Amino acid sequence: MATSAQKQASAARRAKNRARGLARDYLRVRARPIYRGGRYKITRRCVGRLFLFSPGYKAAELTNFLGYCLAYAATRYGIQVHSSLWMSNHHHTDLTDPDANLVPFKQLLHSLVARGRNAQLGRTDSVWSGDAPCDTQRPTDDESLMDLVYTLTNPVEAGLVKWSRDWPSFTTIGWRFGETRTFKRPDGIFDEDGDMPEEVSLTLVRPAIFSKLDDDAFYDKLMDAVRERELEVHRYMRKVGRRFMGQRKLARQRWNRAPQSFEERFTITPKHAASCLRLVLNEVARDREWERDYAAARAALLAGEPAVFPAGTYWMRRFAGVDVIAQAP
Repeated sequence: MATSAQKQASAARRAKNRARGLARDYLRVRARPIYRGGRYKITRRCVGRLFLFSPGYKAAELTNFLGYCLAYAATRYGIQVHSSLWMSNHHHTDLTDPDANLVPFKQLLHSLVARGRNAQLGRTDSVWSGDAPCDTQRPTDDESLMDLVYTLTNPVEAGLVKWSRDWPSFTTIGWRFGETRTFKRPDGIFDEDGDMPEEVSLTLVRPAIFSKLDDDAFYDKLMDAVRERELEVHRYMRKVGRRFMGQRKLARQRWNRAPQSFEERFTITPKHAASCLRLVLNEVARDREWERDYAAARAALLAGEPAVFPAGTYWMRRFAGVDVIAQAP
């Protein structure tokens, strides 16, 4: 139960967010640019923070199911997966989108996972939270590397397992770049006479960072950073007197439970993240300029005048057939 102070803080954040939007010199724009070659960390969590992806006693079955859905969606839309880890109530997946297919990829992935997981659990309600999309981008190689580290060490950060490799559900920890793994179509979920293949493969693709390092050297750099972060968490856990949950307790975790900790509401979903505020502000300024151009084009379209939308326009290009400026190479 939220305290009075927490409720007041939520109301203050909501008022601040509203005032920030009203202060802009253009009409509100809900659209966002989707560029070819964009690199993202996509995050989505379960409705009500439920542990709908708790590994339970059938971790291998769940791992195969999640891997199958991810591999199928990534193959269909040409998505390059760099790392992915599915926690009990959310997932993180780092990827590159060569053909600006991020939106249909996410729709297909989350739809397959939601319907399949409901079938496995015998439920019919929503699986995913209705929060705004959380697809963050990093401006530098070092920041992108730490994004991968954050994804792979998430179970350790949460105090669930001592080492990232011990996470029993789907994770790409231990995969080498260029490695391909195959997942079989789960039984009892997809129509055997339908168009879903019996097997589908997923290849882990190296992100386009640290180009001076070869694949082995970059993999070693990533694993060193993962190990360093794990040890940092170990030191913190000892300092505060906490223990890791461990796989035995994880196996007993029920899918219809949720964390009891308080969660702040009406916070801003970030589009860019970096340890340097200046880098974030530079990216935000570019987004504001794009929104301004988009708002002007939309106003012209509604007025019946010729309108050309900025590069990166997705929905209006796909569903309304508007003219869009070509993306610079």
